[in-house]
Amino acid sequence: MKNLFLSFILFLLILLPFESFSKGHESHDDHSDHGGDTGFYIHSGIRIHLDKTLDAEEEGEQVDEASTHSHFEIGYNFNEMFSIISDIKIEGGDHGHAHGEEESETPKDKFFEEHKTIVNKLYINIKAEDFDFYIGKFSPVVGIDFHKFPGAYGYQEVEGYALLQKVGLGAQYTADLEDAGTHKFNLSSFYQDTSSLSHSRINNDGKLRKADGGISNTEDLSSYAISLKGKDFFSLDNNFLDGFMYQIGHAKQAKGTGGEADEKRYSVGFSHKSYLSEDVTMMLIFEYMDIEKLGGEKGHDRTYTTYGANFEYDKFTLGGTITLKDNDAEEADENVNDSVRQFSLGYFVTDQFKVDIGYKRKKASNEVSKIAGITLKYVFDWPTGGHAGHDHHDH
Repeated sequence: MKNLFLSFILFLLILLPFESFSKGHESHDDHSDHGGDTGFYIHSGIRIHLDKTLDAEEEGEQVDEASTHSHFEIGYNFNEMFSIISDIKIEGGDHGHAHGEEESETPKDKFFEEHKTIVNKLYINIKAEDFDFYIGKFSPVVGIDFHKFPGAYGYQEVEGYALLQKVGLGAQYTADLEDAGTHKFNLSSFYQDTSSLSHSRINNDGKLRKADGGISNTEDLSSYAISLKGKDFFSLDNNFLDGFMYQIGHAKQAKGTGGEADEKRYSVGFSHKSYLSEDVTMMLIFEYMDIEKLGGEKGHDRTYTTYGANFEYDKFTLGGTITLKDNDAEEADENVNDSVRQFSLGYFVTDQFKVDIGYKRKKASNEVSKIAGITLKYVFDWPTGGHAGHDHHDH
């Protein structure tokens, strides 16, 4: 715990002198805008978890851990039409968002250990009127962006089933229907990245190869994703439409070498933000994700159902989620239903620096663990306000 406390103090000393570059609390989780003017821009979100396991099935699993989940979006706008966009991700920790990776075999206290640095995205975007065309390495869109889920740990479980590190091409059409909302239709075709960008720059876990197998690891465009998102509705007669957002999606990941079947997934989600009073806002969010032939296994289907809520008053926030993971599997040890419940109380020290005190209870394979911790979050943009230009392409 001594190292965790020292990290917390050091983080405060570094960040408190800075003035805000952000434009209010709503943009803090928005890895969304691709600069505004010609030239380079940076949009970053740094998140540090200082966690303690309060309870676990075995006493040796009660560990302290300091880890980070951070993104650095770096892009260059040649003009209003043509951009190159990258996203560098640094992450570590065993607390819930495994990307097909196994947790550490021997639980132990960790101080920013076993972290990975990944080129999460690197693509070219061309904008033409209401269309965006993109090619390169990106994250195909199916469900709601996992950064939108409230609570200090809210993103973790949803990120665990997101489609990440894919190579291919896609297009997005945006229809502005005025009071009837803005709607984005996104279609992409892809395969799993097997280039030199497919492995971590630190704690190198090795380059992925086609022979390793796995869904979408085909080195051809036989996998696809399609989604439709709508928001920015307005009505003088229906207050519910104000603040409402929906998203539906579908994807197929083709089987790779030695695979049994293609994986297919379908999702539906929505969120709604409203004012409970002049000073208090409430955001509700829901997503249902149905995955058939999970990971390409014929005898394993899984659904994720996530409910979330977030309340904000002045500089204070209270938010959390419940994720129910239901398995339908032929093998008995996989045919177990799991769940994650997490919430946190947060305070914006500045518009760009937030501190959360959080708690998470996770049930996995009939084993329960309980975690509490402090989460530090810092966002910045360069140049100041530079991310207020191009719209989010969601990929």
